[in-house]
Amino acid sequence: MKIGMITQWYDPEPGPASLPGVLARELVKRGHSVNVVTGFPNYPEGLLADGYQLQPRLRETLDGVNVTRTFLFPSHDDSLAKRLINYGSFGASATALGLDSLRGADVVWVNYSPITVALPMLVQRYLRGTPIISEVADLWPDTVMVSGFPAGSAVGKVAAPVLNAWVSSMYRASDAVVHIAPSVGGILAERGVPAGKITYVPKPANEQVFHPGGQSMRVELGIGEDQIVLVYAGAMGQAQGLDTLMTACKSLDPERFVCLMAGGGNTEEHLRSLAESAPSVRFIGRVPQEQMTDLMATADIAYISLVEDPLTPLTMPSKTQAILASGTAALVAAIGDVVDVVSSSGAGLAVNQTDPASIAAGIRQLAALGRDGLSTMGATARKTYQDQFSLAATTDLAEHTMAVAAGRTALDDTGTPSLSTVPLRRVHIESVARLHQQAFPEFFLTKLGPGFLREFYQGFLEDPTAVSSVLLDGSGRVRGAAVGTTEPAGFFKRLLKRRLVGFATKSAAIALKNPVHAPRLLRAVAYRGEVSDNLPGAALLSSICVDPDLQGQGAGRQLLDAWTNQAQRQGASSVMLTTDAEGNDSVNAFYSRLGWTLHDEYSTPENRRMNRYVKAVNTSASERISEDA
Repeated sequence: MKIGMITQWYDPEPGPASLPGVLARELVKRGHSVNVVTGFPNYPEGLLADGYQLQPRLRETLDGVNVTRTFLFPSHDDSLAKRLINYGSFGASATALGLDSLRGADVVWVNYSPITVALPMLVQRYLRGTPIISEVADLWPDTVMVSGFPAGSAVGKVAAPVLNAWVSSMYRASDAVVHIAPSVGGILAERGVPAGKITYVPKPANEQVFHPGGQSMRVELGIGEDQIVLVYAGAMGQAQGLDTLMTACKSLDPERFVCLMAGGGNTEEHLRSLAESAPSVRFIGRVPQEQMTDLMATADIAYISLVEDPLTPLTMPSKTQAILASGTAALVAAIGDVVDVVSSSGAGLAVNQTDPASIAAGIRQLAALGRDGLSTMGATARKTYQDQFSLAATTDLAEHTMAVAAGRTALDDTGTPSLSTVPLRRVHIESVARLHQQAFPEFFLTKLGPGFLREFYQGFLEDPTAVSSVLLDGSGRVRGAAVGTTEPAGFFKRLLKRRLVGFATKSAAIALKNPVHAPRLLRAVAYRGEVSDNLPGAALLSSICVDPDLQGQGAGRQLLDAWTNQAQRQGASSVMLTTDAEGNDSVNAFYSRLGWTLHDEYSTPENRRMNRYVKAVNTSASERISEDA
């Protein structure tokens, strides 16, 4: 594939800013062409990296990746105004000067933090029609609201709805929304992102740097072989809340324990002053990226700390994967996802970040294991990394997500080698509309034309209750489609509202061309779903069509099973559909063979007799349907 990437952060920037490059290089190794639009490297100090000078645009090739850098205002200090200028300048220059390098891309991966990348992203999506994947690393607008606007402030009250609308527009424009912390998926769903778009793709570590086998720095740092070493490496800011670590270290014996503080930030001087009465603490400054392997080899314990705020439970600091990849036991002073990963796997211990006594007790508990015991815990940490976060595993997920968005491959292996199922994506809409016309040439919706059908299917991309499945052959050609909703009572009203302009335009043209269609057209546009009151929690299959050339080959069953399974994953207790009762024997027999039960019959305003079929997807639903029937 030809893959594009838009990210403000890229090599040679260190830490989390280096991770887009990790993904890009691995994709190149797998045979893809990768073009990156990024800024000039200035993270984390707001100073340009050696060898770079600000200019409108710079093109370079790094490890096989084509990189286009565009102008930005370098800044990473505490000034909110400067940060906004930093973010905004990149968004504007990337749009004006960077997007020409993404022409012809099959899919574009967007690191959506900061959200000023919305400008180049939306231009690429709507002017070029490129499928977009948004990666939610820092949840917006929460990030800026927590750090930039005091809760309840006048500015915050004005900014919140604007930022929420901004972010929502990015989600709508995305074919997939990737999150890197497990709990964020639920938040995205609550905010209206369709379940079919949400994908968990965790971040790996930079495996060129973080791995076992480094050379310990104990001798050069004057640390004894018997001393337990805790390393904190990273930013020293308000968000890390390292004051309590300094206080905890005051009670620890410097003859048996050493705390190494590597990195820097706006609280460093304050932390140094606190550590004056903690002889076990040593500040060693910023450690070059190429020396981090050796620093981690020096550590018996690595420290992760986050102050408690609304985002903490949803945050997975990139140092988590770095520590696990290095095979080092972790001490986690935080709450939420990071604690779940470390504690549940036995890779470390969790403590209360706000309580120095808890931190000191945690250090003593780990130190009591001795260096050999901590080495064993470190081996568990390494296995946890390999199982959950390795570059190979996470790139498999990312590559698969990009291929699905571009209409190139299957979402899972539930199908035969020649047929597979994926969620509905924008790239499928045109083909699905044509297939609908081919499969149902005499149906009313077909007679409304391809434009109306495109509007109809487009609505299933934008609703959080939508359930969809598309059948692809080995070449990526659409051979079937099934769409529906877990909330049929309100879905079609929302569809009409969202697609009002498109439906109105197409409907007016149809009514003028053939007035006889007007009454039924009005009913079709106002359709709310034929919902049965005694089937609460049932998902509605609104439309299913299969290429006539595949009839009798199991394709319909595969597609219907995939749709039903997805409805179950989205919380449906049962599924239902309607089909013609007369002159439709083969279709009715098909549903019966697959375990669908005839629930009731009804007639449409056109006196068209319809059968309603239901199928339970759990035991309780089966019992309820049996009683109702």
